[in-house]
Amino acid sequence: MMFSRGLLTWQRIGSGNLNLVKVVCPWLQAARTVSSSRLNTHFLEIGEGRSVAYQSIPGQRRPTVVMVPGLHSYTNMKGMKASCLLRYCDMHDYPCVIYDHECSGQSKGDVDSVTFTSWVEDALEVTSRLTEGPLILVGSSLGGWLSIIAGLKIKERLHGLVLFAPALNYVWPYYHRHKALLPTDVCRRLEAGDPHVHTHQYGDALLKEDFAADSRKYELDLEKSLDITCPVRIIHGLMDTEINPNQSMKLCTSVVSEDVDLIYRKNSNHQLESPPDLELFLITLDRLIKDNPVK
Repeated sequence: MMFSRGLLTWQRIGSGNLNLVKVVCPWLQAARTVSSSRLNTHFLEIGEGRSVAYQSIPGQRRPTVVMVPGLHSYTNMKGMKASCLLRYCDMHDYPCVIYDHECSGQSKGDVDSVTFTSWVEDALEVTSRLTEGPLILVGSSLGGWLSIIAGLKIKERLHGLVLFAPALNYVWPYYHRHKALLPTDVCRRLEAGDPHVHTHQYGDALLKEDFAADSRKYELDLEKSLDITCPVRIIHGLMDTEINPNQSMKLCTSVVSEDVDLIYRKNSNHQLESPPDLELFLITLDRLIKDNPVK
């Protein structure tokens, strides 16, 4: 069964999940289309034994849009948001890069040595080596936190942020919350430094004590000003049981920029992947770019 809603066309196969078929922009007279499944996956060498899988499309317009993945698999290159972003940028001729963190998705790496700093370095290497000029960073959940961390380090290039349920200061409490639910023998292995792949309602995720501990040095104090001066758009579902929606309100007041919009979705959850959620994503990104043209 196939149906359309606004900019998106969906197909339901049997009684399964909805699959995005295409993005339709009625204001665009001549549109190209791209499918992430047909794009070549490349690997960016970060260091010895470290590499990041990525896909990219070229574009003649600016800014470049980069999607920063999060902790769970729905935020990676195969996720719905990444697919929507690629197709939008292709149709509008904007360069776009999507990627997977080290040791997640299609990326390689040593799971024993990967830390949260590795993922911060991934974001910075992708933006510095695969893009040029002004950037919009898009991040979902933990990807929202990483987008802010990276954005603070490349402020002169940061043209905008689009964040979905940003999971600030997330990894340390996440680790301890889920560790408490594991069998005693698994907890002992974690405490000894072994990694554990945790099956979660949002997909598989890495549990690792030194990874979680390392994230603490990047935690943000929302009682202080965040030196982000570009336009920021935040979308958060009020049905989110993973990240308190009130945190996004605190983020709004902490950001220095005067151009900050927070949109609450009454019936949306943490993933924000329903057809209306994804339609809102594209509309929000489109308005951000058009209201703030690159000079």
